[in-house]
Amino acid sequence: MKTRKRYFTLMEIIIAISVFLLVALTLYAYSRETGNSWRRIIAERNRFNELLSLDRSLRAVLDHMVPFTWPDQDGIKTPFIIAEPDRLRCACLHRLNNEIEGALRFVEILSQDDKLYMVYSDRPFLHWDEVGERKKVSLLAENVDSIQFLYADWQDDDGLEWSERIMWLDYWETEESERVDVPLAVKITVNWLDGRTETWLRRSMGNSFRERYGKWDPLPDNKR
Repeated sequence: MKTRKRYFTLMEIIIAISVFLLVALTLYAYSRETGNSWRRIIAERNRFNELLSLDRSLRAVLDHMVPFTWPDQDGIKTPFIIAEPDRLRCACLHRLNNEIEGALRFVEILSQDDKLYMVYSDRPFLHWDEVGERKKVSLLAENVDSIQFLYADWQDDDGLEWSERIMWLDYWETEESERVDVPLAVKITVNWLDGRTETWLRRSMGNSFRERYGKWDPLPDNKR
């Protein structure tokens, strides 16, 4: 008895091809989504590393900002600080690397050409051409749209609550007020070209004598 051969019908072939295409499309969509997720993870990791590096650089300057004055060409003591809405120039302490460089660093933080820079020298300056080869430039971040600074000051007004005595300024005036100190704290906001906004708030070293409840005073004799 002869065995009858069975052939696939057109309908069976169409169904098989349809199932194969469905599986292929599912695998393609899954692999594509997996690839996109991986790229997003890599982008977030790179962004986090960029922010971490920027945080370290800002912390090194703002947390160690100190008052500093030096005589100008006329011999008048000039505070080394320019605190404006879009740039900050100040003196700060840093780790002593060698005797020639010293433990003071004179820094300017500014944004230019969609980049955030830190320019510094181991010698005070009014203009950058005064330091020559001692000038060094560090690129902190790219794709920066703008930066804004705010400076914390203290109001000695007994009529205000302690929480109300902190005020935020766009400028830190030194010429008219003849003040030589530095802000209590500095807030810097970085606006990125992709629409992100990051803010850092750092308290300076130069005004650490002010605690939460005002200026430090010695304990009375009966409390020592």
